[in-house]
Amino acid sequence: MVENRASVNAIARKRMKVAQRAFDFDKDLAAIKRIWREIGWTDEDSEKQLDLFFGCGRTVVGTLDDVAECSVHTVPGSIRLASTDLSLCAVTAVTTSRVARGQSFARKLTAEQLQHARAQGVAMAALGMFDQGFYDQLGFGTGAYDHQLTFDTASLTVPILTRNPVRLTPEDSGECHAALLKRKREHGAVCLDPPEVFKAELGFSKDSFGLGFRDANGELTHFIWLETEDEVLRGPYSLRAWAYRSAEQLLELLSLLRSLSDQVYSVTLMEPPELQLQALLRRPMRHMVLTRGSKHASTFNTMAWYQLRVLDVAQVVQALPPIRSRLQFALQVTDPLSEYGEQHCAGDYVVSLDKTSTAIREANTDLPKLSCSINAFTRWVFGVAPASSLALTDSFTAEPELLQTLDATLQLPRPILGWDF
Repeated sequence: MVENRASVNAIARKRMKVAQRAFDFDKDLAAIKRIWREIGWTDEDSEKQLDLFFGCGRTVVGTLDDVAECSVHTVPGSIRLASTDLSLCAVTAVTTSRVARGQSFARKLTAEQLQHARAQGVAMAALGMFDQGFYDQLGFGTGAYDHQLTFDTASLTVPILTRNPVRLTPEDSGECHAALLKRKREHGAVCLDPPEVFKAELGFSKDSFGLGFRDANGELTHFIWLETEDEVLRGPYSLRAWAYRSAEQLLELLSLLRSLSDQVYSVTLMEPPELQLQALLRRPMRHMVLTRGSKHASTFNTMAWYQLRVLDVAQVVQALPPIRSRLQFALQVTDPLSEYGEQHCAGDYVVSLDKTSTAIREANTDLPKLSCSINAFTRWVFGVAPASSLALTDSFTAEPELLQTLDATLQLPRPILGWDF
């Protein structure tokens, strides 16, 4: 009986007209809203944010009988490699309806977006992954670990706040977005260009608010944005976004969190790149034991939530910081995007790491050779993992001498995006 039903469904699908095309805002938005409700990402209150979200960036859709049943949304931005900002294609939403599973829409449409971005000269792509494995098929490599901490705000050993913050609402999202673009950025830092994306993200949350500080000219220089899904008064709160331009402003924001401790019992946030937050907590091990099992439990979690991939090898290599000891090697890259068209990174390169590094498309049999997938190359060139480690876990093959030299030559800090999407 089950087999017969499956056969009937397969025949019905074959009779449908399956296609992919550019998103038509007026024609497709209602169908996209239905998909988001089906997968549980929105409800009636929050789905109005999709008008903002899909009003910017670039969207492609997969259709059954010309009805949108899958969409892939991207926005332009930048990602920092060492001290250089590279152009970025941020994959911000991939959604498929209940009736369109098994058509490979998500994979094909994401591939189309990546190829379009590469054709436009974009250097990198990034996304937040729902699980590890699916986007590997499109050349993405797993990003670095982020440290997530939940702690009692009263345990922060930072100075007492000396001035009052200003209240921020979603109507101030443009100022918050501008502050994010101007924030202090370290290796790996991401910026998303359209302010509408950030405004929509704030609107998806029912119980959220912002607090920040302005300079003498009234410009918002640093802020925090908090949300809660439980008891509004006592938390736990989640820090969804923050921006600051200096170490002093970072400490003031931590002081601001401490000032909320008379009512807010716990907060969850991603550790900033500038400091080890545990060093600023009073007796963190004791708090972990005493709060175990509570909804305000102090925890320290580590995981990689995002993936990256290089779209242009030459651009990315050129952005590397100056190398003290010159190194030259032959690079052979495989890229699954080669199955989808001409826009891909697969091929042979001669890579020269020096004061100014280059990657030139040509084959050379005289140089030491590194053979790898674009997934593994991305993880290496961004400092996610060293060459010797990638040789154990990824498609990354070279003689031991070259692996050791690569480890010693390129040493980048852990990339931290600093922007959830």
